[in-house]
Amino acid sequence: MTMLQPMPNSGTLPFLPAGPAYPLPFHSRKTSTFSTPPANKSPSPLARLRLRRRRPRTLTLALPAAAAQAATMVSDGAYAGIDRVLWTEAEIAARVSEVAAELTADLRGLRLREPAVFVGVATGAFVFLADLVRRVDAPLAVDLVRAESYGDGTVSSGRPTITSDLKVDVAGKHVVVVEDIVDTGNTVSCLIAHLEKKGASSISVCTFLDKPARRSADFQLVGDGKFYRGFECPDYFVVGYGMDYAEFYRNLPYVGVLKAEMYKKDTSN
Repeated sequence: MTMLQPMPNSGTLPFLPAGPAYPLPFHSRKTSTFSTPPANKSPSPLARLRLRRRRPRTLTLALPAAAAQAATMVSDGAYAGIDRVLWTEAEIAARVSEVAAELTADLRGLRLREPAVFVGVATGAFVFLADLVRRVDAPLAVDLVRAESYGDGTVSSGRPTITSDLKVDVAGKHVVVVEDIVDTGNTVSCLIAHLEKKGASSISVCTFLDKPARRSADFQLVGDGKFYRGFECPDYFVVGYGMDYAEFYRNLPYVGVLKAEMYKKDTSN
């Protein structure tokens, strides 16, 4: 069997053998079929030469040293500006599985005539939405809505606007609004009212993070709706796991607190 192993940079492509790495069968005159040599016969000198030529070879591939350096640079750049980690990748995965199990049990208990529609709030909830729906063991549809209230700031404006609407028809269906974080409650309240106008029969809210300390708007769930949350979040500006500051940090696998100097404006001028 031919094996591939990395080698130091050579700038050349590896040699790949054209032939097989095992002895070729020989043609039997008696049966006119290909077979292996009899066990009690030793190979002829010519056969031994062929065997030596076809021994497995260890090949090497040229891997640029810059690849490892580039990975380190990306890692350092992605993690810059994080003060501390609140929830690790493993803790997030475990909690998402628990929330999905709760949703699965509730959706099965509702005995819905049509699959529930999971509506992710773009862009912050896209990672949570993807992980969540893959763990929900029940029929469902998925769509996205874009509601903006932060812009490039760290505090909600309190006036969310829907800038991109649904494509899936939610009339007469159970809807689960999937949020990255609920703090003031203004965006969720706006979305619930919007989905009610579209005829949703019941509306649940499932948020990855809940920040009740900043709640300023009461929102009412609809019909058989229920409120689900992954973690209760302290009153910090957090990023990672899909959440951003000015569109950065979404790719972090954990949730971290952003350093204040990363977003505080310089007022010295």
